[in-house]
Amino acid sequence: MQFRLRCEGSMAISYILDRDLGVIFETWEGAITAADLSAYWKSLLEDPEALACRRTLADVRRAEIQFRGTEMMDLIRAVVIPKLGGRKWKTAIVADKPVQFGLSRQYGVFAADYSEDRIFNDCDSALKWLRGRHHGSS
Repeated sequence: MQFRLRCEGSMAISYILDRDLGVIFETWEGAITAADLSAYWKSLLEDPEALACRRTLADVRRAEIQFRGTEMMDLIRAVVIPKLGGRKWKTAIVADKPVQFGLSRQYGVFAADYSEDRIFNDCDSALKWLRGRHHGSS
């Protein structure tokens, strides 16, 4: 397998791009603020390989979410949508705490125009879904 590792700032959010699987494995750990999420999304969306892949398994089970849904919505509008330029994304989110699940559902609503999302309790099921069907190439 070929990997590309990228860690940001305090390493609260990091990812490994598995070129063989065509999946970005994203890990959230510890306290995650809106500033952390903003910095991470800006960096991720500057990565040409990540933009070409656009399939993410986001494991948020070890995260302490310290931002509100409205802050995430603002970041989606200000950071994500302009960088994507109409391209689509597919995200499998693995969560196990109520706040993680709730914020993941909010993300799905806010990102519905560009992203197909599902929430899972385990990584195996998430990966199976993520690899089962490719998103559109737009």
